[in-house]
Amino acid sequence: MNREELSVYCLLVKRGKPAAVIPLQERYLEEAMKIVESTEGLLTHADRLSEGWISFWVYQYPHILEVIKNAPQAPKTAYDHWLLGKLFGYDEIAIQEFIKTSLI
Repeated sequence: MNREELSVYCLLVKRGKPAAVIPLQERYLEEAMKIVESTEGLLTHADRLSEGWISFWVYQYPHILEVIKNAPQAPKTAYDHWLLGKLFGYDEIAIQEFIKTSLI
């Protein structure tokens, strides 16, 4: 597990990014939760990726969990990409540029 990366994600979420996600081996879940718990006010959610792996989400506001749970796993449409872009804190210009270059 990359502790520094997770710590940076916690800082970014604390500073206003809606959510961050990191793929994590299940054996590191407890350690990851301790890192997040050391940053006051952050919440976590884990989704199973595959055998032994999870998506470990960090977010601050409770309503973001509903967005996480309904976010597309494999974005295909402009809406899917827009939703994920917003969830990860990108601005409209960055999302538009990504959609323009990726979906055309």
